[in-house]
Amino acid sequence: MLLAARNGCDWIVEQITTILGQENANIELVISDDGSTDATLVEIGKFLQDRRVRMLSPPFPTGSASKNFFWLMRNAPLQDHDFIALADQDDIWEKEKIARGCRLLADSGAAGYSSAVTAFWSDGSEVALRQVSTATRSDFLFEGAGQGCTFVLSAAFFRQLTRFFAEQPASLSSIHYHDWTIYALARSWKKTWYFDERSMMRYRQHRSNDTGARLSLQGVKRRLGLLKDGWYRRQLSAIASICALAAPRDSLITEWNRTLGRPPSAARKLQMARFCLAGGRRRLSDNVILLVAALLGWI
Repeated sequence: MLLAARNGCDWIVEQITTILGQENANIELVISDDGSTDATLVEIGKFLQDRRVRMLSPPFPTGSASKNFFWLMRNAPLQDHDFIALADQDDIWEKEKIARGCRLLADSGAAGYSSAVTAFWSDGSEVALRQVSTATRSDFLFEGAGQGCTFVLSAAFFRQLTRFFAEQPASLSSIHYHDWTIYALARSWKKTWYFDERSMMRYRQHRSNDTGARLSLQGVKRRLGLLKDGWYRRQLSAIASICALAAPRDSLITEWNRTLGRPPSAARKLQMARFCLAGGRRRLSDNVILLVAALLGWI
């Protein structure tokens, strides 16, 4: 189990408690603190007497959750584990989360697993964030496989990821979403993914969320802003470059990189729109937004 932490003292005790309380699973939790300036290290210290918990932090702050996770994936001693899961610092896990994820991975032969979640707010409101359980032709070029804090990975896939990260460190420098990168590499390598429609985690919403739930007003405004100012387009290019390194002969990835590299024009907008219509994202509402963004020249 890999947990990337930074300034999460308000929530991390509850998160770690639900991880260590997993039923029907042998847990080892490796935590990387990315230079917290609050009491996060004090709160983590309460658990370090438990033989299942260890700290393994970078020598200097990495500066982002994705870089913290990439560092942790490369350096955590997990060679003897059958499955590896990712955890944020502020959620609440259902007691069967890990056992269910591992069982479904083993039964399906998939490389990775993600689940639906239940977003909740401090005022007591909550909403189910369901997963679309089927992948499309090119969804991995546009999005990840749901919340990365629900991910469970097979040991073989995890080892392949860590080798790739070690061989291509420069390709990760502009990546914002480690979970999108993981899903994109799985699909680039023609691996399957298991989308669990059952919610296995309570997904805490607060001001410090990196992106947050799709249905929150803050989350919607943030996504539209990222589309309009070109940030999302840059992330598309970064993910596409990684996919090209992982699968240089893949015709879909090659075509997508070629399209991204074309100068702005009406023809480029139409080509982008065609990619979206061919299966840019799994959720219909998101794909409509993506289609409009393509036609407006935002991607």
